[in-house]
Amino acid sequence: MQKTVCLLLAVLLCLTTFPICASAASDDLHMFVTSDVHWKTPEDVAPDGFFRPRDDLGQMTSLAPAIFTRFLQDAAASDVDCVLLSGDMTNFNVDTEVVPFTELLADFEAQTGKQIYVVPGNHDIDMNNDPNDHLRFRRNYSRFGYEEAIAVDEATSSYTADLNDTYRLLAINSNKPDGGGVITDAQLAWIEAQAKQAKADGKNLIAMMHHHLMEHLTLEQTIDGFYILDNYKQVCRLFDKYDIRLTFTGHLHLGDIAAYKGIHTIYDVTTASLATYPLTYRDVTLTDKEIRLESRTIDKLDEALIPQGYSAEQREMIVNDPVRYAYGCVEDSLVGDYIGRFVDLENLIDMLGLEPDSVGAKAIRRILPDVLIPLYGEGETVEAKAKALGYTLPESDYETVGDLITAFWAAMTRGDENFGGSSPEGKLFLDAAYALFAAKAAQESPVVRALLSAKIIARLGLKGVNNIFTRKALDLILTGLMVDKGPADNDVTLPGYGAITSGFLYGIYVVFQKILQLLHP
Repeated sequence: MQKTVCLLLAVLLCLTTFPICASAASDDLHMFVTSDVHWKTPEDVAPDGFFRPRDDLGQMTSLAPAIFTRFLQDAAASDVDCVLLSGDMTNFNVDTEVVPFTELLADFEAQTGKQIYVVPGNHDIDMNNDPNDHLRFRRNYSRFGYEEAIAVDEATSSYTADLNDTYRLLAINSNKPDGGGVITDAQLAWIEAQAKQAKADGKNLIAMMHHHLMEHLTLEQTIDGFYILDNYKQVCRLFDKYDIRLTFTGHLHLGDIAAYKGIHTIYDVTTASLATYPLTYRDVTLTDKEIRLESRTIDKLDEALIPQGYSAEQREMIVNDPVRYAYGCVEDSLVGDYIGRFVDLENLIDMLGLEPDSVGAKAIRRILPDVLIPLYGEGETVEAKAKALGYTLPESDYETVGDLITAFWAAMTRGDENFGGSSPEGKLFLDAAYALFAAKAAQESPVVRALLSAKIIARLGLKGVNNIFTRKALDLILTGLMVDKGPADNDVTLPGYGAITSGFLYGIYVVFQKILQLLHP
C-alpha cells in the first residue's frame, strides 16, 4: 500500500510539471498586434458636428495617422521583437495613402530594427476588378514579410516567415472578390504543406489573416457571413490537425478571443480597429508554457498630427482623451447612420423573404419600433408605453434605446462583454423592447405572429424558440450576442505551444490539478 501511494505521488509530481517539460526550452517571443488601421492621408477637415468627421461605425480615419504613429512610438519604446498588422492598412488603397504609410513602416524598421509583418484585408486589394491585385499588394509591402519569407503561395501571396528560432508566421490572404473571406482548396493544400514543413523544422506556426477563423458572435455566420471564412469549419479542422494554436484576425472591428476545441484547443484572437473606439492593440508574449495577451490603449495623441479644421474644444479632447472622443464618434455613427439603416423597414422585409405587399410585410411596418424615441418622460416615450402595459421602466442615464445599443456595441468592441438579461442594461433593453416591439406584435393575429416568428427564427437559426415575440426569446438573443462565451478577451493567459492540451495524459493532468486545487485552495 505504501509503495502504491509513493508511486501515485511520483506520478502526480511528474504530471503537474508535465506541460513545463513537454518540449525543449524555447525562445520567448514578444509582439504588438493590431488591425484595421484604415490610414487616410492627413488633410484638413470640416466638421459638421462635435464628433465628426467620422466614417461608418465611428471610424476616425482623419485621425488614423496620429493614432497609428502613436502605436508605432509605443512599439519602438517597448522590447517587442516584431509587429503584426492583420489587414486593412489603408482606407482606400490608393497611392496617396499606400506610399506614405509604407514609408512610415520602413522608417520604423530602419530606426528600431524591429520587423513588421502584414497580410492584406479587403481594403488592401481590389479582387473585383483584378483577381491578381494581391501581386500589387506584395510589391507595395514587399519589405514587410515578403522579403523575409521562407515560402510564398504565388496564387494568393500568402507566405511564411520565421519570427524567431521557435515560431514561424503563417500569413494568409483570406480575401475573395466580394470582400468576404475564404481559403480555397489549393490554399488549404499549400497551408498543409507549410504545416508539415514547420513540423519538420521544429517550428510552431502562428497564423494571421484578415477574416475570422471561427465565430466570435452567436450565429455570426448565419446573420452575416461577410466577416468569417466561408469554410471556417474546414479550416479549423486543418489548424487543429497541425496544432496551429494561435491565429490573429481583424475585419469586424471587435476585440474578442474565441476557441475551437478539437484534438487541441486553438484560438482566434481578433483585434478591434485601431482607428475606432476603444483604440486598443494587443501586447502578446509567447513562452514555452503560456501565451499572454494584454490590451493596450492609445490614451494620448500628438497635437501636431491633428488635422486643421477641428475646433479648440475638439482638439483638447482628441489629444488628451482620445478614447472618450472615439466613443462619441461611435455613438454619433450608430444613432445617425447604422440604426436607421438596420431598422429600415423595406430592407428587413426583403431580408425575411416577404413580398412587399404581403400580410407579413404590412405587419412588420406596424410592429417595427422607433428606437430613437426618448426612453423617459411624458408623451411618446418608452416609459409611457411600459406604464400602459402595467410595469415601470428601470431608471438609467440612457436617453434612447439607440444610446443603449451604442453601449452594447462599445462593450463588444472592448471585449469581455456581459450584458445579459439579468444585467441592468440587459433588463432595461428587454423592458424597452417588449414595450416597443413585443406588445405591438401581440396585437397581430396568431397566424401573422406565427408567420413572422417562423421567418425570423429561420433567419437567425434559433433552436428551441417557437415565438420570437416573447421576453424569453428576446433574452436568448441578447444573451447570445452580449455575454462573452470565453475565454477572456483582453488580459488572458492561454496554454503555450509547449503545454500539452490534449490526449490521455493531459486528461490525467487536469484531474490531478483539480485535486491539488482542492488540497491547496
